[in-house]
Formats: sequence, C-alpha cells, structure tokens
Amino acid sequence: MYVAVVGLGASLGDRAATLEAAVRLLDVWPGVRVLRASRVYWSAPAGGVAGAAFLNAAVRVETTLAPEALAEALRAIERRLGRRPARRWADRALDLDLLWISGRSVQTPALTVPHARLRERAFALIPLVEVAPEARDPRTGARYRDLPLAQARLPAVGTLPQPACPPRAPVVEQGATGDRTMKLFLDTANLDEIREGATWGLFDGVTTNPSLIAKEGKDFIATIYEIANIIDGPVSAETVATDAPTMIREGKLLAKVHPNVVVKVPLTIEGLKTCKALSSEGIRVNVTLCFQPAQALYAAKVGATYISPFVGRLDDVSEDGMDLISKIVQIYQNYPALQTQVLSASIRHPMHIVQSALAGADVCTAPFKVYKQLFSHPLTDKGNAAFLKDWESVPDRDIIGQVERWLAARTSRPSA
Repeated sequence: MYVAVVGLGASLGDRAATLEAAVRLLDVWPGVRVLRASRVYWSAPAGGVAGAAFLNAAVRVETTLAPEALAEALRAIERRLGRRPARRWADRALDLDLLWISGRSVQTPALTVPHARLRERAFALIPLVEVAPEARDPRTGARYRDLPLAQARLPAVGTLPQPACPPRAPVVEQGATGDRTMKLFLDTANLDEIREGATWGLFDGVTTNPSLIAKEGKDFIATIYEIANIIDGPVSAETVATDAPTMIREGKLLAKVHPNVVVKVPLTIEGLKTCKALSSEGIRVNVTLCFQPAQALYAAKVGATYISPFVGRLDDVSEDGMDLISKIVQIYQNYPALQTQVLSASIRHPMHIVQSALAGADVCTAPFKVYKQLFSHPLTDKGNAAFLKDWESVPDRDIIGQVERWLAARTSRPSA
C-alpha cells in the first residue's frame, strides 16, 4: 500500500461535474481509496493547442495497485467519462495524470513518475502541494512546496467532494482475483538467503533489526541498500537511538537510503513520538516490539504503517501470541479509519504462518528456515518420488525435445 497524488483536468462540457464524477469513480475503484481532494482551480490552456480554459484539481489516494495498474485505471476512468483520442494538449473532457508517488520514482516507456512537467505547471503543482504538503522529489529530496512556482496564485473556483471517514471498507491488498491477500516478508539480513528467496517469487518485503544486522557483520547501510535492490518491496530498517529527536533524525536519513525503506521504531513513548513525526511527513513506519492490544491501538493512532506483534516471544512466556494477533485485527476492523497493517512477527515455526493467516494478519515475517520447512511434507516427497520412478519406464523421457519436435512439425505443416 502506498500514497499517490492524481492530477485532474477538464476543458470540455460540464467540467466541474466531470471532475466530481472522476473523484467518485476513483474512490470506488478496486484497490484505491481517495483520502483528500484539493480545491478546483481555473487555468489558461497550456501548449498552444487547446482553446478553452481548464479546471484543475488533485486528489491524494491510497492504493495497493502497482503504478502501471493505477495509471491504467486512470485511463479507464477517462474513457468512461467521455475522453476521446485527440492531439496532445488539446481540449478534452477529462485528463487524469499520476503526478507523484510517496518515496519512489518510476521510469518506464509508458509511465514517468513524478510527472515529467510537474515542476513547470502551476495548475498541477499547486493542487499537489495542497493535498500532499509533505511531498518531495524522490530523486533530489527537495520539497515541492518550496519551489517558487508552488507560491504562484491560481484562481480557486470550487471544491471537490471530500471523502467521508470512512466511506467504505479500508483498502486491502489486491490479488489476481481482486481478493485480499496476506503478504510474506523475510525476516533476515543474510543476503544469500534473500537472493535465494527472491527466486521463489513468494516474498513481498524484508524485515531486519539490529540483532540480525550485527549477526551478518556487514555495513548496516550498505546491507539495507542491497536488500532493497534484491526484493522490490518494503524493507524495515530500525533506528537505534533512545530519544525521539535523535530517532527522528535517524529515521529521516534511513528513508533516504532507498525508496523501499520503512523506518522501524520500538513501541516506547519516544518511539511513538518518532512515528508521529515521520508519518506526518509521509515516511512509512513499522512499530515493533508490540505485546498487547492497547499498544497496537496507540501505534495506529500515530500513523504507523505496520504494527509488529511478537508472537513467538509471547509463546515463550506461556502467553498466547496468536490471541494477540486476533485481538489487534478485530480492533482495526472495528475502526476502518485506522489503516495500520498487522505484521505478525517473531515467527517460530510453520504453524505460526498458518495461524497468522487464519487470524487475518496483513503480513507475516519469518526466518528463511521457517519458510523452507513449509515445503516439506512426507506425502509430497513420497508422491514425487513415485511419479519420477514411474517416469523411468517411459522410453523417451526428454520432454523438452518432444515438445520442440512437436512444435516444429506443426509449424512446418502446410496449411489447408
């Protein structure tokens, strides 16, 4: 889940009604939730092609869609509300642009984020700063609100519908079928384990802590950076100070190491102060060492992205770790405005992963060896051995060769 800003513009038809309809459609799009809408601004047409003035605005959204999928959703909404192919910068019924994504940049043949002309267009920059005052250029770290163009004056001519709180169920991770899915993180700082895990195609992120980093005996920052370049997902990097001012400074610097970094802080008073300060600036925070439901409520109230209840450590002292997961999940479900994700941590064995999924945890993080144990079952091993033994009786066991010859024969066959 991440935060993004979408720019809106329209110069044809009932422009205000079209922008309002676009916001409502975006807010009900699977995997997207509108958090805040800017005022509507009037602007002269840019590019020398359009003849009518535009109405422009921006909305801050929370989404689980990949950036490319979000951009495609914007194109679909444009088409639904009457946009037709036209010359670049021409008049249009609706224009939706992905302006900015918190903490990351995207550069593909089809998509550039931040928007390539964001710094040049007051009608995009001013609404963006209104809904995301913390927004920074992910490449330079410069705040957009400090740019001279962001101080320009545009006539505000209206408002967009502000989302209710909450308007519907919170955004959940989207799987291939659009259903909620639990994410799996590796709990390690061992680069060999992470590289091997990446080949499995299962893992969505990595959690680390000072103990894991120390165990590897390598440079802390270099290790975090390398992990973030192996697994394209959240990578928790923990602060080690004990006072909030220093923790905040550490957290801000850690967030600059890589866009995937999530700052990890302990569930102490100083840690919650740090979480509040960092989350207010759009920095993702994982609050760790949670052992009771009230602590999880505190973390959610100060904007934690993740709360990490330690299941195994509670089991070690004869308490029910999974009961804690269930209670936190229930509390968060009671108050959908709390968007903190439950990250089941301190996993000791494969059944903890299964129990976490049954309890409704958003994320489970476990050591590499625990995930490997999930592959092992005597009936799986016995069945696979039987299949391979029976296959030995087949005269031609070269499947690759068989398929290649079969395909070659089909392509060389004359058409009827």
